[in-house]
Amino acid sequence: MANNRRRRKRSQKQGWKRLWRKGISALLLVLLILAFLRIQADENAGGSGNTENGGNAGPGQVQETHTNVDVQGDPIYAGDPTDSADSEDLFTLDMVPPYSGKAYADINGDVPFFTEEEMTSEAFHEYWPLDDLGRCTGAYACVGPETLPKQKRGDISMVKPTGWNTNRYDDIDGEMLFNRCHLIGHLLTGQDANERNLVTGTRYMNVEGMLPFEESVVMYVEGTGHHVMYRVRPYFDGDDLVCSGVLMEAKSVEDPLVQFCAFCYNVQPGITIDYATGGNWRTEPQ
Repeated sequence: MANNRRRRKRSQKQGWKRLWRKGISALLLVLLILAFLRIQADENAGGSGNTENGGNAGPGQVQETHTNVDVQGDPIYAGDPTDSADSEDLFTLDMVPPYSGKAYADINGDVPFFTEEEMTSEAFHEYWPLDDLGRCTGAYACVGPETLPKQKRGDISMVKPTGWNTNRYDDIDGEMLFNRCHLIGHLLTGQDANERNLVTGTRYMNVEGMLPFEESVVMYVEGTGHHVMYRVRPYFDGDDLVCSGVLMEAKSVEDPLVQFCAFCYNVQPGITIDYATGGNWRTEPQ
């Protein structure tokens, strides 16, 4: 009888442990689902991160026409690239394979170039100065719950990044070939009309290349409350006014769940782009 009671107690204890583990797993799943639903709701309201064409904000949205103030009205730190590890010395366009139909390519085995000294859980975001040609040079952040926007995306139509061109094609979603692409998307730091954070990028690079990476980071931050080191740099060939693409790096601070290092190609299938000027036309059939 005593042995039976002990076995029943052990069985009950193991049952409670299994229920506890299942409860934790269910809670994490609910958090991820809620984060995904929030992103979808923002997109339906016209407020998602990096799919800007540059129109006016819709009804109820906050207009943000400033260029040097963040979403809470605080000054943006205009950082210097030397404040971050100089991945320019570690990465070159020669490392990028030719575009072959995929919107991005993994670089350095998908391992970002952050150093241990750069890893921090203190949230910040900075946007590096434009170069002598007026081109963006990069943006760098520790993304966390503190940096996520509290307001809807505002108007950015007044910003015209280098190489900006408004040619339209009826077979491109939204018809506009070029978008004003955030280096660090609005959904991560709330930036709108910040000329240091906007480049001329194709709709394809914006939506197929950059946006999935941005959404994965915001879902992680909202689901865990943790932080992610995040850096995006545009790369230009010589004096081109339109970048060949952007290098996106991310690494979570409190755990190893988020890590990527990807080059997103600034291309649009079926369209030829003159990167020196921003001129573009339909690709001739082969």
